[in-house]
Amino acid sequence: MASSSTEARTAPAWRHLALILFTVLAIGFIVAPLAIVVLTSFSAQSYAVFPPEGYSLRWYVNLAGQSTFYVAALRSLLLGLIATAASLVIGTMAAYALVRYRPRGHAVLKAFFLSPVVLPKMVLGVAVFMLVIKLGLSGSYFNLIATHTLICVPFVIAIVSAALVNFDWTLQEAALDLGWRPLPTFLKVVLPEISVSMFIAGLLVFVTSFDQVETTMFLMRPGESTLPIEMFLYLQRWQDPTIAALSSVLIAFATLLLVLASFVLRRRKLTALPVAAEPHP
Repeated sequence: MASSSTEARTAPAWRHLALILFTVLAIGFIVAPLAIVVLTSFSAQSYAVFPPEGYSLRWYVNLAGQSTFYVAALRSLLLGLIATAASLVIGTMAAYALVRYRPRGHAVLKAFFLSPVVLPKMVLGVAVFMLVIKLGLSGSYFNLIATHTLICVPFVIAIVSAALVNFDWTLQEAALDLGWRPLPTFLKVVLPEISVSMFIAGLLVFVTSFDQVETTMFLMRPGESTLPIEMFLYLQRWQDPTIAALSSVLIAFATLLLVLASFVLRRRKLTALPVAAEPHP
């Protein structure tokens, strides 16, 4: 009896240790490729090799002289911001309609809206390309914005829907009973409760749009490549670690976004805490 009770007490400790080990291995599996890219960017060789035989900043200097990357980065940034704004508006409205009103066949509608997530991006890019050719709309910048929005909207629907499921709809009904119109009610009652989820969705869809390659290569106009496409074209011409240097900069940019998101979420959590009442003398 004593031995069985001892095993019962030690079993959770082994499970806890196994969970810690699995977490460390998973983090290492994710971080190791990024670390290799960062170390390669400091290589002194004229070609990508790991581990580097020497270290230098020459490829960051070479990156600073590539003006095409600056223009492409600004283009990707603008495209990502537009696609993010459009996705947040469309995705939030769709999530609100699906959760609040639950129309007939809402499960089928939700699956339809989320289908671009599981559809291969190469197939989606070819399909949109054939569609715009049939419609005679090839070469339009709107095609690129619409396609990026199509890819990003499902993420907004999934995240915002999860927040709306836990929303207390009696608050909205009470505001409507007091004479508020539907739009001000949504903006002042519903929107503040899902703002954190929208912020998270916005960051996710911005990174998704910024990183698109498969669909963008079919729809971009000549001379207006985005940053991922320019990186791909550079690798076709050169095999030096300049792309590793640019990738390291993008890793730092993504890390900065994560820090910003953590800071905003922490501030939101602190402001949401109830203020303690001051003790009476």
